[in-house]
Amino acid sequence: MKQKLRLYSPHVAQLSFHSSQARYRVAALGRQSGKSTMCNNEILKRAWESPNTQYAFISPIFSQAKEQYRRQVRTMPEAILARKSDTELRLDLINGSIIEYLSGDNPHSIRGKTLHGVVIDEMRDQSPEIWTQIVRPMLATTKGWAAFVSTPNGFDAFYDLAQRAGDDKEWALIQSPSTCNPLFTQEEFDNAKKEMGEAEFAQEIMAEFRDLHNGSAYVSFSEDNVSEWSPFIEKGHTYTKHLPIVVGLDFNISPCAWVIGQERNGTFYFFDEIFMNKTHTQEMTHELISRIRALEIKNKLQVIIVGDATGRALKTATAGKSDYSILFEMLDEAGITYENRTPDSNPLVKDRVNTVNSKLKGADGRRHIFVHPNCKHLKKDLQRVSWKSGAQAILDQTTDKTLTHMSDAMGYVICSMSSMWSTGVGGLKVIRRN
Repeated sequence: MKQKLRLYSPHVAQLSFHSSQARYRVAALGRQSGKSTMCNNEILKRAWESPNTQYAFISPIFSQAKEQYRRQVRTMPEAILARKSDTELRLDLINGSIIEYLSGDNPHSIRGKTLHGVVIDEMRDQSPEIWTQIVRPMLATTKGWAAFVSTPNGFDAFYDLAQRAGDDKEWALIQSPSTCNPLFTQEEFDNAKKEMGEAEFAQEIMAEFRDLHNGSAYVSFSEDNVSEWSPFIEKGHTYTKHLPIVVGLDFNISPCAWVIGQERNGTFYFFDEIFMNKTHTQEMTHELISRIRALEIKNKLQVIIVGDATGRALKTATAGKSDYSILFEMLDEAGITYENRTPDSNPLVKDRVNTVNSKLKGADGRRHIFVHPNCKHLKKDLQRVSWKSGAQAILDQTTDKTLTHMSDAMGYVICSMSSMWSTGVGGLKVIRRN
């Protein structure tokens, strides 16, 4: 009896991908656009229509390959499956075709195969050599096809493939935003626009190629973020006594940088800073206590502390105590009530910078970070901190060693006290750190 394979109902971008006759297809799609579903259906369709052929679905790391294998197993008809191996992540169809799920974290470990087709998923996170040195030779004798699928990530190897797709008749480019997926609602679109910076939104949702990790780091900052007066109280005041003080901490010996501000409903105003060279935690805390007392905060919770998670270690502290234990002991002795919201680990630098940019100016044009002109080091950071040339998502800390510290301190606060978009592979999600 002849078996029939019934697949899913693709949306318009997925249909463009499936219907393309190009040997090599580059699909630059926004987050949550159904990339994985599209690729699993494509590879299964090809394997079923061409008996005794072999295919590979390559994810950046093993755990992702395992998840894609499980997705395929959950949705494919058992009647066409001759054998499956959960350890090898391999599916043998009754027509003799084979689909393997591989990881590209060690590209040279997958050498030696002969393939009739391959999906390289999340190309933005794959080694650039995986195509030219590893996969391309696997298709030579079969004249097999390849699909490169990802959300853009600047001008990287995936961008180069997209450019080639525009110049070579053997190649095709399918590019579409997240909204191509009917399940990505207008509400989700509007929420993403509020939460993300303009450049990040253009990349992650609109599937545009943007350079987020070279040049200036805080691209959303402008003089519109500078204000002499607090947005939380009538004009003429830099703070309100009825909100707790938020202190962001970056622990170093030279310099040590702490930023002071307030937060309400996701909007932040930083009106003071402490910046000292050749110092230590005790000296910084003495200065902080003096400034807090001068403010005469009437809120029961006087201070919210958010800082560098590595400050838990014995870094700039003395007498066998961590920076935080010294800080908290001194605040207790001073009779200042506080809450520590420092996370167990710091967010990734690129996630922290993206989150700050989204607050400096969201894709909807609204600003949720304001800085007093007297915060000279913070303002200087926001104007001058840049990405390290030739590196991926690393801030330049060598050209001017006074930079990055104050904006780091502010970034810890922003990420801890607001929603932070995760840019890891696997879908758009919100990590709540409060």
